[in-house]
Amino acid sequence: MSKIFIFGGEPPCARCKATEKIMREAAKELKLEVEIVHVSALSPEADKYDILSTPAVVVNDKVVFSGRVPDLKSAKEILKKEFGI
Repeated sequence: MSKIFIFGGEPPCARCKATEKIMREAAKELKLEVEIVHVSALSPEADKYDILSTPAVVVNDKVVFSGRVPDLKSAKEILKKEFGI
């Protein structure tokens, strides 16, 4: 199962929670079987992706959003592109 990582603060802030909600909704609407995982922006994983601002979203080892909450349309477009839909 593919994973979508949401990088943010611990505990998650309102913007990080909103980003996670939108990414879940986008994945659901596209009928993708993915696991969405919240990860601390201070973790080694965040260093791996060079996360500098939150919330940040990583799909297929690429940072696709950083420093903003995506809208549903943008989230769906990115997921379509990344999963070849």
